[in-house]
Amino acid sequence: LFCSSRNRSEQIHPEPSLPVERMSDMWAQWGKTMEVNGGVVRKMTGGNYARHVAGKELLSSGVHCWEVEVTSGATANNNRDIYIGVALPGCDVEKGEHHEKGKAWYLRTHDGNIYGSNMENEDVAKKGKLFVAGDRVGLRLDCNDGSLRFYRNGEPFGDQFPPGSITSPVVRAVELKCQGQSVTLLPEGNLPQSMTLLPEVQGA
Repeated sequence: LFCSSRNRSEQIHPEPSLPVERMSDMWAQWGKTMEVNGGVVRKMTGGNYARHVAGKELLSSGVHCWEVEVTSGATANNNRDIYIGVALPGCDVEKGEHHEKGKAWYLRTHDGNIYGSNMENEDVAKKGKLFVAGDRVGLRLDCNDGSLRFYRNGEPFGDQFPPGSITSPVVRAVELKCQGQSVTLLPEGNLPQSMTLLPEVQGA
């Protein structure tokens, strides 16, 4: 799913929402511990270490909106500690936590904090309970100003990466930690209106 944006000089009478088109992206790069079936990626083997998975489409301009479903937690204990966001192309798929080297910008489902751009994170309550299987993480990436917003089941969630944070081009990305964890990149369907609204309308 893709939302395109207009030049601000043309927004004399802003439309209530951005036009939405079908998204053709799928997972394109993953390591030996992962299994991919269409939009679903699952960690099948290995220890509890984050491993990177990247989408194919290069995002370099415009506004892009999509959702990633938390499909299942770890086999052993239903742990759902997953990173969801964007990353620079070419990150090592046999490693993880690329945000620590300034190569990725994520929402971590375990604590609801964002990771990347040297963001300071505070300890939060309800760790491990913020996202359950079936929840959808929405993302709204503005390549024009370098911002990234997150949503949970269609509603704005947590902190955002402000303008100037994201260095384009990037790809859609996730990192899974534990065996049995899986996510689904939702390639089509109806995005919640809250994700496609122009910023001026969201703040009204």
